[in-house]
Amino acid sequence: MKRLTALILLSMLLLSCTEGTKEIQLSFKYKPGMSLEYKQDSKRQTEIYSADSLVKKEVDVSLATVKQNILEIINDSTFKINEIDTWHYTKPNKDDSTQLDSVTYSREMDLIVLQNGKIIDFTFKDSEDKAASYMKNYYEQGMPVFPSTKVYPGYSWTQTTSVMLPSETMNASTTYTIKSLVRELGYDCAVIAYTGNLLIPIEPKDGDKTQRSGLDKIQTDGMIYFAYVKGIVIKQTEKWKTEGERTQLTDGEWQRYKFESNYDVNFVLTKAEGLK
Repeated sequence: MKRLTALILLSMLLLSCTEGTKEIQLSFKYKPGMSLEYKQDSKRQTEIYSADSLVKKEVDVSLATVKQNILEIINDSTFKINEIDTWHYTKPNKDDSTQLDSVTYSREMDLIVLQNGKIIDFTFKDSEDKAASYMKNYYEQGMPVFPSTKVYPGYSWTQTTSVMLPSETMNASTTYTIKSLVRELGYDCAVIAYTGNLLIPIEPKDGDKTQRSGLDKIQTDGMIYFAYVKGIVIKQTEKWKTEGERTQLTDGEWQRYKFESNYDVNFVLTKAEGLK
């Protein structure tokens, strides 16, 4: 009898714990006229090697502003977004490396985004933007696509992408896990941790005399704070560890080099208009 009573109590406890687990739906809830602005701080440390010898070290620090304006609700699950990214950073002067130049760079694009976060198309305002191919691969491999079912703390899913390389096809995958539900910056958020690997081929560009090509192997580790009630990202931190290889034509000769890079990014919402 004591054993039966204990089993009944245990089953009741397990049932109450299951019933107490909050489930939420992850989806973007953009609206016409909505405007979001983010601040992004980043730092990159790079070591460049030639013939296994270290030839150069670089440290890049930048501050960026990311502005998103929702242009159109194409249907209940598809949005058109205009995004303008503006970076402010310093780099060594080309004539005197002891001096630093302040640089501002801006990029504008239109994105077609599904409610689950999948980016199905994007168009750069500058059709010759050299980063277009790189960005496309990053979007396909590194952006989360939310599950169609409800999720809860402890829930995880994995996204796998086949990447066509010159000599083979390889898989890139990222695993996402709901760590907790918290209150962050005034919003009810799901904390989504993720780890993964990206494979981004570098292809020669038209008009590039160096004909540079190669491959970036990137290990990612990050955390997303997603405001599930409002349907927007509030904050994100991310680390990249990249091992890259390049081949390029210099002074009529093919040269090969490798690099290792550590990249840290902090991304936070600073302004939101049109939320309801």
